[in-house]
Amino acid sequence: MAIYAPRPTSDRLDFETHLKYAALIAKLSNNLEIISSPNSKLPKSEGGKLKDKIQLVRLTKKSIDQEYEIVCFDEDYSSASVLWLPVKTYYLIYHLLCISDCIISGKMSSLTAGHHECVNAFTKMLESSEIQFNKPLLNLVFGEEILSFTTQAGEHLKTGVADDTIYRLLMKKVANDKIDNYKIVNGLSGRRTKDKIRIDNFKRNIKVSIFDFFHLMRLRTNYRNLNFVDNIPASGTKLYFEKYYISADNFYKCFTKYINELMKNCV
Repeated sequence: MAIYAPRPTSDRLDFETHLKYAALIAKLSNNLEIISSPNSKLPKSEGGKLKDKIQLVRLTKKSIDQEYEIVCFDEDYSSASVLWLPVKTYYLIYHLLCISDCIISGKMSSLTAGHHECVNAFTKMLESSEIQFNKPLLNLVFGEEILSFTTQAGEHLKTGVADDTIYRLLMKKVANDKIDNYKIVNGLSGRRTKDKIRIDNFKRNIKVSIFDFFHLMRLRTNYRNLNFVDNIPASGTKLYFEKYYISADNFYKCFTKYINELMKNCV
């Protein structure tokens, strides 16, 4: 007698996809370091002006750590906390990027840079190799060509799929999310000719990197809902939380070390 095994629902498949992405970033960011050494233009005498931003980093990291401790104790808590972890993680990384750019450029205005401005600036640094990680995949910057990347349906959920393939699929999703966000922010329906022209121009010039991933996950959580965790049991949301937390912790350690090294080069 044949045994019926129900196929996973679309909600479950969507969750499994995002879990795969989160697990990959956690894996790739293990022992993450920045191996390039830009000059520090911030005078050492100005270092005290970083104090408030550094405090924001500490408070944000403390909040994330506290959430993690609760989730480890009570997995049911993850059903709610997983919804704001991407927001807190993005702000943690954003503050670290602002501090880094301030030291590199010597411009105090970097501490209050807009979110798109900050993310795009560090994507350009990756593309120009001004900043380089010790993990090659995380150095990749993709343009419009990533939108054409394809694999067999469901291949990314199979075991043994190359990290490169999964990462490119993730960046394709990030690029599409970035395009969707551009349309929403600018009120573009895509039906009018002038809308299509603006959208096509945006696509032609699009650049996405690992920094866009964290930014767009924050936007999705804040404004478009993290609906892929709907109807997922607490054991699943806990696992997703843990993977995302590992990434947050890895990037925090990476940029904290980097900032300390930059400060040593200030004159």
